[in-house]
Amino acid sequence: MPWRRGLGLVLVLAMLAGCATTQTAAGTSALREGRPGEAAEHFKEALADDPNRVDAKIGLGISRYRLAAYGEATALLGDALEQAPGQPAARLYLALSSLRQREDAKAQEKLTALRALPLEPRLAAQVDQTLALLRAGGITDAIRTYIAASLDYAFDWTREVAETRVALRNAQLTWDPFWSRPYVVYPCRRC
Repeated sequence: MPWRRGLGLVLVLAMLAGCATTQTAAGTSALREGRPGEAAEHFKEALADDPNRVDAKIGLGISRYRLAAYGEATALLGDALEQAPGQPAARLYLALSSLRQREDAKAQEKLTALRALPLEPRLAAQVDQTLALLRAGGITDAIRTYIAASLDYAFDWTREVAETRVALRNAQLTWDPFWSRPYVVYPCRRC
């Protein structure tokens, strides 16, 4: 019977760990559905449970970026990058926050660091075009808004395409016993 106590402890720990995960999932869902204010609240609750969650920091940083709180977004995303330097989302939204604050040199530096990471080819091409525009200089606020929105949308589309590919691969790997059985056709006795 001592294994039952161990199982109970594991279940309690899983439930406690699930609170932050549930809040992060709810925040991610709200962020994807275009509700950054609600997403920020969920990510704050996840960070209250576990202040070292990188995914919650990145989610809260993206939420703050989309709410035009660029200073807060920069602080959160910078902290997330210190913990996990290989996160493309943190690098992108840190660059976009700098771009929206008219700090083109910082945006260019962050986009160059993002470009060094492995990216989907279309997103990489868009980052390259953005870097070329930043190097050329003379960017108006309208162009700045267009660049930020297009990179934001491209990053979301890249994530959605990757998730769709995984779902399709998993669907192809599922085994349907009905379709895979060999069929034997028995002749009719009267035929």
